[in-house]
Parts: sequence; C-alpha cells; structure tokens
Amino acid sequence: MYPSSAQLIVNADTLRFWKLPSIRDRAMAPVVSKVAEFITGTKEGQAPRILLHVMSNASAIRKRGLQAPADTKCAIVFDSAPAPVTFSMMIRAFTAAIRSVVTKYLVMAILSVVYLCTGVVQILFRRPKAMERELAALNDPALLPWTSKQTPRLYLYSSGDLIVPAHEVEQHMNQARLIGFPVQSAHFGQSAHVTHARNDPEKYWNSIKSFWEEATR
Repeated sequence: MYPSSAQLIVNADTLRFWKLPSIRDRAMAPVVSKVAEFITGTKEGQAPRILLHVMSNASAIRKRGLQAPADTKCAIVFDSAPAPVTFSMMIRAFTAAIRSVVTKYLVMAILSVVYLCTGVVQILFRRPKAMERELAALNDPALLPWTSKQTPRLYLYSSGDLIVPAHEVEQHMNQARLIGFPVQSAHFGQSAHVTHARNDPEKYWNSIKSFWEEATR
C-alpha cells in the first residue's frame, strides 16, 4: 500500500515468553536499532509517521531509550489481538494447523508439561506472567517513545476467531476507550484467526487506509 515507506517486519518467536529476559532483549536489539535509524533518518523538517501493525498476540517494542520528535505521528492496528494467554488458548494456537491426531495429542502433552513447569517457576520465584505484563502494557499511553493517549488504534477482529475470542478483543477496546484512546474497529464476521485480509481484502485494506489517513491528517 505504501511502497516508498520504510518497512520493518518482526517475526514473533512463539517461545519467547519462556526465555530469560536477557535473551529476549538481545533478540530485540537489532529491531530497536533499525527503528532508531528510521526515526533519525527522516528528512529535515519532517516528523516521522509510524504505522504499527500488530498481528495475533505479538508484542510491540517497549521503551528502550529511543527518542522521537514531539510531533511524531503514530497509529496502531491490532489484527486478531490482543487477548490474555490461557492454557486452552495456547493449545488452540499451537495445534490449529496440525492435521495428524497423534501429532496433535503429542504436542498437547508437551505443551501441558511446559505450561505446568512455567507456572510452578512463576509461583516459586513470584514472577508475574510475561504475557500478562505485556497485555497490560498495550494500554499504557507511554507504550512507545512516540505514543500517548492521542495515539489512535484500530482493532480488526471476528467472531469466528477460535484463538483470540471476539469478547476478549472487545474488552480490551473498552478498556482503551475508558483510558481515553481514540478507538476504531472493524468486525469480520466468521473469519478465522489472522485471515481477515485474505477473506475480505477490500474491507480490510480500506479500513487501514482510511484509518491511517485520518491519523496523519
């Protein structure tokens, strides 16, 4: 849609929440460096314009010493997100694409052990769940160096999403509205998880285009 814009795509590591914070930070370091490069590389007299597109429960870059001009414009799109990670949700997310019944049950058994062990470690060391921290952070006006309560957000979701339920997304939307964020949304009926763009591309991309145009007006 915007071929002349700098684009940075971050692939979410599905195992990141079970890794040590230091390992996660090292993995994100190149991303932070590239974002800083984009911000400082903006032409003189032009403030950066940043469209952040979050798919599923991928997490955004938190504040890590980055600085951005005060007049930087930003908007956030949440596609099939966010929702708290429960055991049933984790099982659905990891096994949705597995056709073999034997393989599916094997993966479910492994995930059950990992989930149990992680829970025990968190209780013993009194560590809050990483996903719960990051879910709460999404409604922090200072989520990123260039965000505030004026940062608009667009939620793209559906009733057919079996991994991130519609009511969870709507709950997060309502919380965002109460905080004061400008919130828009588009519901895609029975579309499955992160398939809205494929199932109804015209509605999907028109929603993002009009949202971005309004945000940068």
